[in-house]
Amino acid sequence: MPSKGERPRILEHIRNGMRPGAAAEFIGLTRHDIFDAIDTDGVFAAEVAEAEREATEHVEEALYQAAVSGNVTACRMWLDLRKPKKVAMVPAAGAPVEADFDQELAELNNLARGD
Repeated sequence: MPSKGERPRILEHIRNGMRPGAAAEFIGLTRHDIFDAIDTDGVFAAEVAEAEREATEHVEEALYQAAVSGNVTACRMWLDLRKPKKVAMVPAAGAPVEADFDQELAELNNLARGD
């Protein structure tokens, strides 16, 4: 089980992208140590989950920055993660219509390529 002093170090490694088991091994514990602590200590389990969310947010922010800088692959990934396959569009006339998400991606790709 991680000690009170080891827990902040583990959480910091997780925030920086390590998986919990790898973070435990990095500071000299076993994977079993951290998973036992997660299973038996609800507060620590919540802290680990929050640290993992923070790591994911860092990646999402980097993906977003790549997308807005013109990286077409990042644009596609961002849209795939953020929008459903069908999106509602409101035309100038005001009546909602269904639009195909794949068609929108194709149009974005054409714009990015200069077609």
